[in-house]
Amino acid sequence: MADDHVIVHGERGCKGKSQALKPGAYDTSALDDNDFISSVTIPKGWTVTLYEDSMFGGRSKALTVTGDVGDDFDNITSSLTVSSPEKEAIVKVGNVHKDSKGGTITIEQNDVDVDAKSLLRLSQKFPPKYEQIMVLSFTMTIDQPDI
Repeated sequence: MADDHVIVHGERGCKGKSQALKPGAYDTSALDDNDFISSVTIPKGWTVTLYEDSMFGGRSKALTVTGDVGDDFDNITSSLTVSSPEKEAIVKVGNVHKDSKGGTITIEQNDVDVDAKSLLRLSQKFPPKYEQIMVLSFTMTIDQPDI
């Protein structure tokens, strides 16, 4: 098993179509297929967080060991994050407001000496509302367009 990436698999038992993923945030467009993940191969100390919806929304499930994702998440993952002991996932969430102007929110945790557990989830698109689902220090930058 490689220790520089995780592998998501299309069938249970870590079989079938697969995709290797380095630490980072992967929305629907970055995954080979939507809703295809049934199992994962995870190096020791890494975390994969699966999200039912795109843009890191809906129900989530954090996995830290190799195996099947479980009946509750089989073939429903639309976005996910991958974090290693050295690099926390970076989540970028764009939002288009009623006036058709949007901004970008970047949530970043890159400390080497911490476990990969800090994450915010977009719980409401407009007005933007975020829910902190795990606690660690992080940096959040909000870039707004010219109004």
